[in-house]
Amino acid sequence: MVARHMVLALFLVTAIACRGGNAHVQTAPWIQSEAGRKVQIFVLPPGYRGPVMVIYDQVDGARPRSVDGEVVYDVPADGIVRTALPEEVLAGARVQFVFGSRPALFQYHNCTAMRLQGLATDPAAVCWLAIQVGETGTPDHAVYIVTDWVGIPDNYERGARMLDSLFFGGKGISRFKWAEPKKPSTQMTT
Repeated sequence: MVARHMVLALFLVTAIACRGGNAHVQTAPWIQSEAGRKVQIFVLPPGYRGPVMVIYDQVDGARPRSVDGEVVYDVPADGIVRTALPEEVLAGARVQFVFGSRPALFQYHNCTAMRLQGLATDPAAVCWLAIQVGETGTPDHAVYIVTDWVGIPDNYERGARMLDSLFFGGKGISRFKWAEPKKPSTQMTT
């Protein structure tokens, strides 16, 4: 059962991150789309590093601002965005993270890819930790990690602890544990 949910989560991460073409989803009337895709922008506190968790369909959750047809959230200092919107409204949306009016941060599909492809001198970027939708008893949510290359291990672990404390009672049972990836070998064959 856990493996099935992991496969579903991986599929959803890939689908949301890489989906091209027109998105055919129900939208709130005030959310416009750009070239068939909605855009969610998360405005980070200055210098923020760490996990950003978006929890959907919360009764007292924030209503995003609509700015030029884009869905805009201000990320609080604790990194937890509780939104009144259900995940289905924003399914397939392009997600961007920004510091004020600066360009959007570069995104990696996962933190392992960021670690293998990035450099210690790279600026902050975003890597994906988890997306869970449709699980009984746990609200739909997504967890992103805002970090520089050097901070990946610590910020990844902070994200895993955040997941554990919010959804698993802080018992340390999160299935997410950082492991330093091994670089692919560059052996030549003859």
